[in-house]
Parts: sequence; C-alpha cells; structure tokens
Amino acid sequence: MKVVLTGGGTGGHIYPALSLWRYMQRRIDPLDCLYIGTRNGLEQSIVRPLDLPFVTVDAAGLRRQVSLQAVRTLLVTARGYFQARRLLRRFRPDVVVGTGGFVTLPVVFAAKSLGIPSVIWEGNARPGLTNQLCARKSEAVAVCFPESERYFRGARRVVLTGNPRASEVISVDSAAKRQALDTYRILRGQKVVLIFTGSRGSESVNRMIAQMLPRFAQHPDWRCLFVTGEAHYDETVRELGALPRNVSIHPFISDMPSLLPHVDLIISRAGSSTLAEICALGIASILIPSPYVTANHQEENARNLVHAGAALMIREQDLTVDRLWDGVVDLLKPDKLAVMKERAKSFGQPEAVERLYDLVMSAVRS
Repeated sequence: MKVVLTGGGTGGHIYPALSLWRYMQRRIDPLDCLYIGTRNGLEQSIVRPLDLPFVTVDAAGLRRQVSLQAVRTLLVTARGYFQARRLLRRFRPDVVVGTGGFVTLPVVFAAKSLGIPSVIWEGNARPGLTNQLCARKSEAVAVCFPESERYFRGARRVVLTGNPRASEVISVDSAAKRQALDTYRILRGQKVVLIFTGSRGSESVNRMIAQMLPRFAQHPDWRCLFVTGEAHYDETVRELGALPRNVSIHPFISDMPSLLPHVDLIISRAGSSTLAEICALGIASILIPSPYVTANHQEENARNLVHAGAALMIREQDLTVDRLWDGVVDLLKPDKLAVMKERAKSFGQPEAVERLYDLVMSAVRS
C-alpha cells in the first residue's frame, strides 16, 4: 500500500502524522510511505532524520483579505499545487492524509484532481482556513473535539477520532521510561514540573519563566525541566545566572513520550498535540495559550479542559511571575494534583490512532 502524509509548520501538525505512520508500519506490509512538507517548515528537522522519504513543495498561508500579499501567497500555493501533482502522479499513492499546515492545501487539491482519495485530520477545536477548504475535497475529516464538527458542514463525512499522539505516549515501553529517569536526573519521590512552550518556544514566556526558576530552590523535592525551544536556548542561558540544582534547561527534548509519564505538572502552550499527551497520561497543567495563532484557537482548546477542572489557564497578557508561581505551588498540593490528574485523564483518547487508521482505510476502500 502506498500512502502520502502531508502536514507542517509546527509539531502539532507533524507529530500526529508520524504517529499514524508508525502505527501503519505495524499494520501494513508492505507499506510505501512518502511525506510531503515545505523547505522552511519544522518538518525539515523532524522528518528528514527518520527512515521516511521526504520531499517538499511550495506553500504559503492563504489570506482572507484581498491584498498584494494575498495574491503572492495564492501564486505560491498554485506553484505548490502543480509540484504536488507531479509528485503524486509519479508516486501513485492509494490515499493522502493531511494533518494541517499550509502544505496540506496544494497536496490535497492535487490529489482530488487526480482522483486520489484523501483524509483530513484536524487537531484544534477551531480549524484553520486550510483544513476547512481541504475538507470539501476529501473523503472524510477526523476531528479531536465534538464542537469542531460544525466548521465542516460541507464535508462528506466527519468523524471524532482524537489525536493519534495520545495513543503513542501511552504505549512507551518500560525500558525507555527507565532511561528517561537517568537522562533527566529524576530522583525517586520528586515531583516533576515540565515547562515547554511549544516546538518553537516563546521568547516572551521564556523571559517570565526565567525569573521564576530560582524559586524552585525552596522545594528541593521538586524537579524542574525547562525546554526553551532551540531558537531561544542560547539567549535564555546567557540571561540566567546560577540555577538551583533541581532545575535544568534544554533546547529541545526529542524523547518526550518517554519523559511525560514521569511528569506531575506541565506548563505549556495549548496546542492540540500537547493537550492530547496531557489528557492521555492524566497530567495536571497550567496552559498559556499562544495569542499569535489563527482565530485564537489555542485558547478555545484550553477552555475545554478548564471548564472541566482539568487545567488552569493563564492568558499571556495576564501572565506574571507571581501568578505563575502561585499556580505551581497550588496545583502541586497532593489533593489538588490528584483531582486535576483524574479530570485530565477523563479527556484521554487512547484509541485515537486506531480510529484514524480505520478512517483512512475506509477512504481507500470507498
């Protein structure tokens, strides 16, 4: 069977596609898979090192307003469409799976023009324009939140599958989890706080967190891991002085599924894949939604958990060192921590990758 995966820009679009790929490797023999991304997206550094053929096409974000920039992005997208057509005609896949990001549109539209079925996966509560347009060209749309269905009324079929990343983090073997304890110097009995502001990091939030880190010296029975994002690591380290022994700083963590089972509290953005991991494992969280995403969809994602008492949200405009630290101290109280973990786990979707796989296979058969 031949499958094309496409999605890019952020880890929230890339990692779910890779979770599906790994699952399909176990279920389909032989499997011939091709990943189509962009030259400048994060998929370059995430997908290229894997044993997965990777090619690129041109893509740009579509704009709703008429402007010179909108015309330029339309021309880039058109060029990417013809590039994708040539790739698909050469590869001849049985199905295309798009997980979001600018690159999804030219690939899915090219697949439709060649009579190749496609499935769109949407991780956010409020989908972006790209996936809404692609949904009309696809056999089916997979969503993670029930309320997302109303945005895809023109789609042939909409199915609640969840995020395949959830399935991956709960299936990590025990050896990998033990290795994570050694790698990140986590001692028996320590409460672990992971601070992770998305695959690209956040300069403004990092600056606030850096001011908070010395306070961890007050709690030697806690362990703090601060992931800055590769683009901000050097600058953050330069600005920091001596840190408590129970705090470490990392530019990126590649084995996140192995680490997460040890985490008690995570401070993070509210991207769809991060929330899927949090809920699958039942991790308490303080969510700081990015205000720079389309339609403020991260805040909408976060509110689903907040309303159920499964997370605390602090909007970036309201973020202060004292408020963040007070949230950490409060949530790490045993009674609060246990309740929030249980409520987060109630949102878990452990069969997500299997549901998405079944939806993809039904599109092939249709």
